[in-house]
Amino acid sequence: MMRMTGTMQMGGWYRRALTVTVRMAIGLTSIALLAPQVPAALADAVLAPAPVVEQASLPDGFAMVAETSTLRLHANFTDSRLVVEDRRSGKMWASNPFEQLGPQKASQEDALFLLSATNAKRQMTNLLTWNTEKPKISAVNIPGGFRATYDIDKFKMRFTIEYVIREEKAADGRAVPFLEVTVPDKGIEEYGDCKLVTSPTCFKMVTLEILPLFGAARAGQKGYVMVPDGAGAIVEFKPEYPQYRQRYSAQIFGPDAAANLFTVGGSGGRGGNSVTRPTMPIWGLKQEDGAYAGIVTQGEFQANVNAYLAGYIMNANRGSAEFIFRRQASIPRRRSVFVNKIEEDRLPGDRQVRYVLLTGDDSNYAGMGRAFRDYLMLVKGLKPLPAEPPRPLLDLFMGITRRTSFREDFVPMTTFDQALTIIGEFINKGVKDFDVHLIGWADDGYRGRWPRRYPSESTLGGDDRLRNLVQEAKRLGVKVFFEDDYMFGYTFSSGGIIGQIPGLRNIWPNWSYGFNSRWDTVRGVNKLPVFEGSGGIYLLNPVIARDNYLERDLPTHKAMGIDGVVLRQMGNMVMSDTNDRYPLSRGEVAATWMKMADRERETLGGAMVQGANSYVLGHTDRVYDAPVTSLDAFGDATVPVYHIATQGLVVRQTIRANLRNDPKTELLRQYEWGMQPVYQLTYAPSSDLIRTDYNLLYSSQYEDWLDPAVQEYKSMRETFGFLSGQAIMNHEILQRNFNRVTYADGTRLYVNYNPDSRRTPEGAEIRGYGYALERKGR
Repeated sequence: MMRMTGTMQMGGWYRRALTVTVRMAIGLTSIALLAPQVPAALADAVLAPAPVVEQASLPDGFAMVAETSTLRLHANFTDSRLVVEDRRSGKMWASNPFEQLGPQKASQEDALFLLSATNAKRQMTNLLTWNTEKPKISAVNIPGGFRATYDIDKFKMRFTIEYVIREEKAADGRAVPFLEVTVPDKGIEEYGDCKLVTSPTCFKMVTLEILPLFGAARAGQKGYVMVPDGAGAIVEFKPEYPQYRQRYSAQIFGPDAAANLFTVGGSGGRGGNSVTRPTMPIWGLKQEDGAYAGIVTQGEFQANVNAYLAGYIMNANRGSAEFIFRRQASIPRRRSVFVNKIEEDRLPGDRQVRYVLLTGDDSNYAGMGRAFRDYLMLVKGLKPLPAEPPRPLLDLFMGITRRTSFREDFVPMTTFDQALTIIGEFINKGVKDFDVHLIGWADDGYRGRWPRRYPSESTLGGDDRLRNLVQEAKRLGVKVFFEDDYMFGYTFSSGGIIGQIPGLRNIWPNWSYGFNSRWDTVRGVNKLPVFEGSGGIYLLNPVIARDNYLERDLPTHKAMGIDGVVLRQMGNMVMSDTNDRYPLSRGEVAATWMKMADRERETLGGAMVQGANSYVLGHTDRVYDAPVTSLDAFGDATVPVYHIATQGLVVRQTIRANLRNDPKTELLRQYEWGMQPVYQLTYAPSSDLIRTDYNLLYSSQYEDWLDPAVQEYKSMRETFGFLSGQAIMNHEILQRNFNRVTYADGTRLYVNYNPDSRRTPEGAEIRGYGYALERKGR
């Protein structure tokens, strides 16, 4: 039976950084391949054999080097190209096209990788593209595949790449077959003479794009490339295409603040997601009746996702991962004079990509999302959520200091006692067992005096009233979370010039509560502190933030009785750090932050991380500020790949539901993508925030939003709460702006974004700007 729930209720950017770019078209060199071996470690020994399609014909020169229950790996003995055969469907996934793509063969059609290098000067001039140098290739068989060594003598560079096919077993028993490509760090050798900047034999690897044509679709084929921008987007193959001059290329998890000038744009820039970025180390390609999902499993913090349409260099639609081995930096030469150079040392670590091959009903963007979900569960250890509905979350904005040239004053928006009043109003309206997130509660409010937290802002009531708020809320069944910031430090809290003397700030810690901008901050690739020049805001080294400030204030948090914290911005941006005492890679920065979140959860009972970057998954109770769109102009349509991957594994929250631009469609999207709302309210009118750093909150007075918020919180719990632990099995675009979501238990949700009605395939009518929920058995 179709349950009609009615119409919507309305409530309120690396190649330019290179000196030499070497485009390697891998040449005709023999490979010594031993007999293929299938190791016992492969999971096909425990997986039931898949339905097998007879081995398809291949061009001359290919031989099988490995096999599993669902895949065969073939390699060409003369040029090291490879083909992965999907035995379930007979689909052939080639590293390079079998046939010439156009009237004239493009220089990159035979490339197994694209290599960018710089010379001894490491400057950003003399860009050179070279397509004719052939490396010497040697290969040996390894379990599940082969290892190829590429020696580029002219560039005095040697590296290895391993190509292996594997299978894993998903939670539901499905075989998950994939090609795994690894670039071992120990296999990279740069053996040129780099003692002199004029050396003609010095070359250093900058980027390496592996298998740039894997599964490439010829012009005229149907399909799309999926890019991980925001929630996800698809770029459809075009039947007619120009000679494109642009591609999609974005660094996973956003740009490295240590390699770029750190600025925060706009009012309240640290309070939310202002632009979209790749939130997942994944991309995908659908080609006619097959698809694959590429997942960067090692080296994702220094990698780009690239996507190209036919007409860009060659007539093929394609996607790939590009690993960064050296970054660019603006090096100071003298006061206000900088020169751009590539860093000297190579970023360490193995690089790895798995290409999960999809067939049948899985060969679409929904299957790509489920492939990432399988990875999160099998490799990252995520578990399904319990069946009960998630608790509603309410944000209360407490206050902020308004600073001008000659004065500052504190703007109280919700005192601690007023927060209790608002909580009581929601309870009286029937909202029970919900969570409250206090923003701007600490000393000096939202802008704060970080890393100082306590005492809490006296204008709001001080520590006594804050403690009373927490205790009374707990008595009412409401959990209280404090927003906390371990990323940023403000020179306003450093005790001025005296506070910059390392020993003194430790003599009077209760007086200073400060940090040293020379020793305690993140340093960029150019070794300079990373800061926002407009306000004396520095990025804190994560190890120092953890050891000096988190451990200092965690006992006070616990004494307050709070149920957890919301860690500001740790899932929205990530940087490397060349701090002399505690140098960290981007991955190590993220890992340190997540250890901080785990520490908070263990001590207080809960922790949320603001931002959706996938490294937060498994460390946050909720994804606070989940992606709600994709804004990159390269994409044709936004698709909820992020939410397909995470639905039923973690609660995802929108933020500031009271600031929706289009309430009808944004509420529908929330339903469709399985997200939960967060209203951000105040006791005082939002006009009080004029000329503050939080004037984005233009409509927030709780009296205006109480009824819409109550209605939405109740609706989400009563109507959609049972889907909390359910995985999304499929997402379909039935018609323009008319979509269907299918859950693991058979529940189907139809969402109509059109002003007029639409009919389901079964004939049921869905009203304009409406939705319908078809529950299994009802």
